[in-house]
Amino acid sequence: MRPKNAPLQRSLSILRCLQRGPASRAELADFVGVDLDPSAYEDIEQKAGQKRIENDIERLSELGVEIEHKAGQYHLLSYGEFSPVSLTEADLNTVAFLSETFSPGAPNSNDVQQLLSQLTDWLPTNQRDSIAMRRQRLRIDLRRKDDDLIDPSVQAAIERALNQHRLLRFNYLSPSQADGIARTHTVQAWQLYYDSVRHHLYLDAYRLQVEGPYGVWKKEQWQAYRLGRILSDGIEVLPAKFASTPPKRPRHRLEYLLAPDIARLREITRHFDDMQIDLPAADGWVRVTGTTNDLFSAVRLLLGYGPNCKVIGGPEARREIEVIVEALGKLYAM
Repeated sequence: MRPKNAPLQRSLSILRCLQRGPASRAELADFVGVDLDPSAYEDIEQKAGQKRIENDIERLSELGVEIEHKAGQYHLLSYGEFSPVSLTEADLNTVAFLSETFSPGAPNSNDVQQLLSQLTDWLPTNQRDSIAMRRQRLRIDLRRKDDDLIDPSVQAAIERALNQHRLLRFNYLSPSQADGIARTHTVQAWQLYYDSVRHHLYLDAYRLQVEGPYGVWKKEQWQAYRLGRILSDGIEVLPAKFASTPPKRPRHRLEYLLAPDIARLREITRHFDDMQIDLPAADGWVRVTGTTNDLFSAVRLLLGYGPNCKVIGGPEARREIEVIVEALGKLYAM
């Protein structure tokens, strides 16, 4: 149900319009007509309608909102003394936490800081000033630890592919390619995510094919692409669209033993899906089972336990561990 065509409602509708950017009198009238009431300024071409909209803008000024009229447009300068929002102590701590967490270098930090700035502009002065002084008990460092430079054209193409559900083709430079030649990947782009462990932005995609100096490889599978390794040269959003249901992700079974030094207190972190934790054996070791759709990360996480973890299954995880351990043995034997 639309709100009544009351003076204060019209003023607030004008404010919502100016939050989006400068607007002329006619543009303000059109916005309020859609946002609030088509009859609000239906006589905008007449003196009565013009006087009404000027009074409604003046009402905002009386509330403390600073508005400037320049070159035929109205500009929102600041909210001044107008403070329409008041937050609880928990809310203020959350705002301070987000401000610290999404500091420069964190993913989407500019967008998050801009949103927080707009929110704090609506707060009373005492609440606004308190945010900087609030001591945070929990901090999450999301800043990138590498020197990845993501070309804006790469980001734009990925976002377009995600929004339009179209195939994406790009050249990808991987250190696993000894020849140093980029391969051309054609993928279904599904989502962007930030890995707070590896501190990189990744594109979660379903790979359809790879073209390189030795031909075309059409082994389809899920793959995480580090954005910093996607080249801007040749990136292309293709016309072809794909189904809205993502392809099935592989499920890998995990089975491993944790040493008493890790499992003695039964405080075992549930890293994986479907986890089952057995009672300790006679020697104190505990058997754990679970599943994962990211074998690469799962194996390296378990390797982080060092000699306090022994992977005994499933077959893919065990094989991956054996390959890594054998390579490490050769490396350190040298």
